[in-house]
Amino acid sequence: MKEFEYRRTVFYQMHGHESFEDEHKNFDYGIHESSVVKDAVTYLLDGSSYLKFPGAARAVAIAVADFIAREFNEDFFSVLNNPELMHGNDPFFKTYQEDKSTYDEILKLVPREKIVWESPRMAITHRLIRQEYMLDPEGLQTLPRNTWIP
Repeated sequence: MKEFEYRRTVFYQMHGHESFEDEHKNFDYGIHESSVVKDAVTYLLDGSSYLKFPGAARAVAIAVADFIAREFNEDFFSVLNNPELMHGNDPFFKTYQEDKSTYDEILKLVPREKIVWESPRMAITHRLIRQEYMLDPEGLQTLPRNTWIP
């Protein structure tokens, strides 16, 4: 098990899915199959399409994979291709291999270094990712970095 997997496992053992349910309840989202790339790009740039699925799901998967690649020194595409990347939290998630052409088109329009983490919606996404991987202040207090042994 890799460090990021271990940290996420500990998070869910401690909290279950309750922390994310509070952030995601009462969503009135729409299914927009014809605008997946556009919606994902918009989410990564300004967050305005966060209720348009499956585009929002592709954007969040890219964001999570980018976060893991940077924070844990993992290969971005290997992470994006992991079927457990979204821990069963997103019914719209597809791995890189399952939707390679869509991911490639999104990443061509918004390379990873161009993700706007400071937009209001991406800031929420980033906060939730940090919580899930126990890299927020509370998580680091419980499970400090560099204490994991493979």
